[in-house]
Amino acid sequence: MPRFVELDEARAARGLRLVVTAGIPSPWSEGAKGLFDIKRADYLAVRLSPRDATVRAWTGHHNAPIALYDDEPPRGGWAEILTLAERIAPEPRLVPDEAAARVETQGLAHEILAENGLVWCARLLLIHAGLVTAGQRGFSPGAARYLAPKYGYAPERVDGARARVLSVIALLADRLGGRRTFGTDGPNAVDIYAAVAVGVFHPLPEELCPMLPAIRHAYETTDAELRAAISPALLAHRDRMYERHLTLPVRL
Repeated sequence: MPRFVELDEARAARGLRLVVTAGIPSPWSEGAKGLFDIKRADYLAVRLSPRDATVRAWTGHHNAPIALYDDEPPRGGWAEILTLAERIAPEPRLVPDEAAARVETQGLAHEILAENGLVWCARLLLIHAGLVTAGQRGFSPGAARYLAPKYGYAPERVDGARARVLSVIALLADRLGGRRTFGTDGPNAVDIYAAVAVGVFHPLPEELCPMLPAIRHAYETTDAELRAAISPALLAHRDRMYERHLTLPVRL
């Protein structure tokens, strides 16, 4: 389980260290944290707050999450962090051994977290909303302008991003069906990633998930059509995952 420490302690330690965003419940950071939480693996966690140059200098990466294990190179991609989690904490398995189930699990994870996937496209839509409404919806104009080049924002990408968000949400609802988990023998990686992704459209309440006010405003002003697309089953699944398996998002 995580123990939050200052940078100097993490830098001097061995074993697993995880850099995660604070005050911004990023689905990428929360997904990485969730992998090790569900495995009940011990690790040191370091908060990356906005404009934190010292942590970025240590990891060599601008964003979070970053997983550092012993003297191995830092890992920043969701798939690389998942592979590391399966290696250093094999139980419970989050990616099935059987080939077809493994492809299904990794494919759904890709649809959620990869470039042009569910949460990537959700970011594009929040950027667009912030720019065209002067921050009445979505990110503030300043944040939107800062994030736009990072996510390849262009107005002509908005319709495609909306369609991708709706299609992946529908795909997840279909795959979950009437089951309690995406995994056949309990939660797998998709359960973690789906739960944290739902929080972009329906954030947890402030008492459970304190976040920077501007970020809560952005999440809570997500387009009504997209919020409505999250089925009651997906919302209930998110709540079960936090009640039974996941730790709450990182506080400042």
